[in-house]
Amino acid sequence: MRLRDSMKVWALACFAASQLILADPAPDESRVCEAANPREANSLADVLYEKREYQRASECYEAAGDPSRAQLAFLKAAGPSGEKAARAFREPGSRRER
Repeated sequence: MRLRDSMKVWALACFAASQLILADPAPDESRVCEAANPREANSLADVLYEKREYQRASECYEAAGDPSRAQLAFLKAAGPSGEKAARAFREPGSRRER
């Protein structure tokens, strides 16, 4: 039964992360990473990461050619949504008992 619950939490976290990926960008931004070259994109990504703007940092790391740091920043961006979904799932009354 615990494995089943763990799989449900994982599925909800993946769903929450997919919503973040599919979200429309803010309308006032034409491009997420306003950098002229990879070095500038990396510097901007570091600043955004420090400001906890993980989704934008992820995109700048990607533009800088650093996919591993881009993935780490993306996971940090998706984390709060996944945790929120997991908490909602664990609350009493949020699921049907069988």
